[in-house]
Amino acid sequence: MGFHLEVAYRNDQTMTELRSEDDVDRFLRELRSAGPDHTAATVYAIDPDDDSDFPDHELTVGVDAARNVGAVRYSGELGTWYSQGTTANPQGVRFAYFGNAHDFPPDAEVPLADVRAAVVDLLISGGARSAALSWQEAVE
Repeated sequence: MGFHLEVAYRNDQTMTELRSEDDVDRFLRELRSAGPDHTAATVYAIDPDDDSDFPDHELTVGVDAARNVGAVRYSGELGTWYSQGTTANPQGVRFAYFGNAHDFPPDAEVPLADVRAAVVDLLISGGARSAALSWQEAVE
């Protein structure tokens, strides 16, 4: 049957399944307009043939619709990485996930097209970190 993505970002919605690039585009449009308490979402690639309770990865995406930028955090078995943009935001980079602030490195912002590419790549690869972005490893 193939992989699909499950996304969550609002308390009043159930987990949403994404099966195509059109679904990814719809999801990102919804996230861009979801309001200030819902500017980030978690995304998981789900293999319907795998009986594990939890995926071995998590993609967190944040969007700033007004500035047309976002950021990506990928966590997997080998570590955690953040998208790496070309400039640092002096105000810092923060997105709200279910109303709670999630901080990203100051240089994590990338164009929304790159955020989309990371989500599409997660769908196509079945959970791998996207090669379309530049990444920086998380500092513990």
